[in-house]
Amino acid sequence: MKSTFYKSFLFLLLTIIFGSCVTDEVAAPKLICTQPDLVTNKAVSEVHAAANAIVTQYKYDDIIEAYVVSNDESGNFFKSISFQTLATATTPAIGFSVPVDATNLYIDYRLGNKVYIKLKDQYTDISFGGMRIGSIFVNSYNEGGVGRLSQNEYKKVLNASCTSVSEDLLIRSISMSELLNDSNLNTLIELSDVQFTATAIGRHYFEETNNVGGATNWGLMDKLGNQVYFRTSSFSDFATKVVPNGSGKVKGILTKYGTDYQLLPRSEKDVVMTGTRTIPFFSEDFETVIDKSNLSLPGWANIVQKGTLFWKGTVYSGNGYAEFNITGTKVVSNVAWLISPKIDMDVHTKEVLTFRAAQHHLDVDSQLNSLEVYVSSNFDGLNVATATWTPLVANLPKQATPWYQFIGSGAVDLSSYKGKINIAFKYTGSGKNLALDGAFQVDDVQVFGYK
Repeated sequence: MKSTFYKSFLFLLLTIIFGSCVTDEVAAPKLICTQPDLVTNKAVSEVHAAANAIVTQYKYDDIIEAYVVSNDESGNFFKSISFQTLATATTPAIGFSVPVDATNLYIDYRLGNKVYIKLKDQYTDISFGGMRIGSIFVNSYNEGGVGRLSQNEYKKVLNASCTSVSEDLLIRSISMSELLNDSNLNTLIELSDVQFTATAIGRHYFEETNNVGGATNWGLMDKLGNQVYFRTSSFSDFATKVVPNGSGKVKGILTKYGTDYQLLPRSEKDVVMTGTRTIPFFSEDFETVIDKSNLSLPGWANIVQKGTLFWKGTVYSGNGYAEFNITGTKVVSNVAWLISPKIDMDVHTKEVLTFRAAQHHLDVDSQLNSLEVYVSSNFDGLNVATATWTPLVANLPKQATPWYQFIGSGAVDLSSYKGKINIAFKYTGSGKNLALDGAFQVDDVQVFGYK
């Protein structure tokens, strides 16, 4: 009896000892993607070539493929996904957007994810230069356009695959002067050696006092006078962060509204500015001008040489600039000068001038309707005709430049000048000849140099 008892006790003890060594942990299941790979039978380039400003339903059972380059994870994109193709040695990337009536899209459509888009019965159009694919929307004026895919339909149209690629295969490093082109819309861009304009420094990415359609536009510039809007939504998770005071690299998706190109970052990580900011020793951004009034700024001369009209201040979407527009005059010949204050060239070295300029209603490239830039060392502040003016070579808008699109002047070398100089913008045009009545705009005049 005792033997049986001890045997039972020993068995129980061994069971407890060895049983305690058994782990309760269960191996984590491996996540396996089961999304099917669809067969594409159409190139994005073909769909893009067929799309136009008129919204059109796609009738064919075609499938295209593209890669996610934006999503709503940080809140800067809202109910829209940007896609682009992979660039090759001979074919640049093509971008487009798909509006979707859903949020938290980043859960199903991660950055770099290849997605198959089923086109049958969807709609396409070109809006502000960029292609959209989606449902149809008709506004109160009975005007149609591409609208958001419904919550019940979007996963049937946008089929995420198991394939994802590195951002390195999608991003394109280009210059600011190459950036401002419709062919870059909805693609992932990286700009180097750029900085925010002075008005943005010390401010927040989004500010209610600079609210343009639910977001804030700050200027992002390079050293050649080129600029693009950097746009931050009020819903982004970095809206309250402070704009960095430095220079460096910025990534984002290029978009466009009207004639304004806008770079939208996907998150705060897209802004890396660890370099030293370049500060001009002379600058004029025309932010204090009075809209549609004769331009009058301290130190600046606004002189009519022929005709009756002066350079005027113009304010559009919160941005001020100088403009000469001869609308309203019947004078055969108009010549007007906008001349800067004296700029001391003895304090710095290797000086360069940059500015931005735009045109509208320019019909021909002619000296009879033109914007010219000059420098003088002996202008007395009043008499244009008695001063010696030397023309400066700068990148200026031409007839082929889209209306109202500001372009950078490039770096205009001023290093050979000593003493005090004036920079002049000379307008020439006709109030009677409709072929010579184009208008010009000037903004962000800056002179940089080294001490």
